Amino acid sequence: MAYTIIIPIHDEVQSIPILLEGLKSYAVNHEILIIDDGSTDGSSELLKNCSFIHLVSLSKNSGKGTALRAGLVGAKNDKVLITDGDLELDPAELEKFMILDSDNRNDCVLGTRYAKKIPLGSLLDFGNFFLTGFFNIIHNRSVSDALCCNKSFFKSNINQETLKSTGFDVDVELLSKLVSENHTIKEIPIKYTRRSPDQGKKLRLVDGWIILKRIWGQ
Repeated sequence: MAYTIIIPIHDEVQSIPILLEGLKSYAVNHEILIIDDGSTDGSSELLKNCSFIHLVSLSKNSGKGTALRAGLVGAKNDKVLITDGDLELDPAELEKFMILDSDNRNDCVLGTRYAKKIPLGSLLDFGNFFLTGFFNIIHNRSVSDALCCNKSFFKSNINQETLKSTGFDVDVELLSKLVSENHTIKEIPIKYTRRSPDQGKKLRLVDGWIILKRIWGQ
C-alpha cells in the first residue's frame, strides 16, 4: 500500500537538490508531500519546478508543527511517513519505515539515532537524553529517541483536531498520542549527521523548554 511522505521545509535551498534526488525513486509508488513553510531563500522556486512532488506552500513561516499538521490534512494515504528536509537523516533510509502492518500490530515505526546509547558530547545530546527520559517516565515507555523526526504511522490513528504544536514539539506530541492509544512502537536505527547552527540547524535550546511542556501535557 502506498505511503504519503510528509516533509516540512523552511529555507533549505542548499539541501533541496540532493533531497529531491533522494526522493525521486519513492515518487513512483508513493505520494511525496512537501510543505514549504514560508521559505524566502529560493527554496520555493526549486520546489515549484519539481514535477514529482505535491507542494503545499504556507504564506509565512509558522513553524514545523504547523507545517506537519498541514501535511497530515493534505495526505492522500492512511500510511504516512514523516521526515525532515535538512539531510541530517538520509532519504535512502526511508524505506526502512515502510513496514506498517495493522494485522500484526505494527502501528508505528520510530527512528532512533541512539540505538546503543545517547552520547553526551553537547548540550543538544544531553537535552535529548533528558527529554527522552522524561517522556518515558510520563508515558511508561522505553523508547530511546523520543525526539526523532523520522516516524511512520497510520493517519487514522491520530485525532488531528487535537494537535496543538506549532514548533519542534510536534514530534513528541505525535508520539505521545500514539503511545497513549497503546499503539505498538517499533524502533529502527538510522544514520544521523547533525548540522551546526552555521550550517542551518534551526533547533535551539529554548525549544527544549517548549518540548518539555508538551511532554508534560501543557
